[in-house]
Amino acid sequence: MMIEVDIKTYRGHIFTCSKCSKIHFEFNQVGIDFSGLNALVKFGEYLNNIDADHIIQQNQQNKFTKKIHIPISGTSFKFLLDEMDLTELKILVKTFIEEYKAELKQAEFISKLTHITKDQRN
Repeated sequence: MMIEVDIKTYRGHIFTCSKCSKIHFEFNQVGIDFSGLNALVKFGEYLNNIDADHIIQQNQQNKFTKKIHIPISGTSFKFLLDEMDLTELKILVKTFIEEYKAELKQAEFISKLTHITKDQRN
C-alpha cells in the first residue's frame, strides 16, 4: 500500500513516489532517495541530535560560509547549512514523518473497514 504524502518548505520538498515506492527528498540543490520511512526517521533522529551551537563554534575558523556540515553517508558530499537551514530541515522531515504516519493509520483503518461484511454492518 503506497501512502501519498507531499510536503514542501521554502528550501525543501519531501514526497512519496508511486512509480518507484521511494521517498524523494530535496533540500536546496541536494536530492536523496530514501528506501522507506524507517530510513527517513533515522535521518530525522540524526538531525535532532545535532548541537548547532557547538558545531558552529567548532567550525568558526573554517572558510565555509555555512558552518553546519552534515555528511551524506557513503559519499564525499555533505550538506552545508546555517542555523535557519537546519531548523527548516528538521521541520520538513518531522512534518513529513507525522503526515506519513497519520496517512498510514487512516489507510489501515479504512482497510479494516472494507473487511466488514454486510451482516456485520446491520
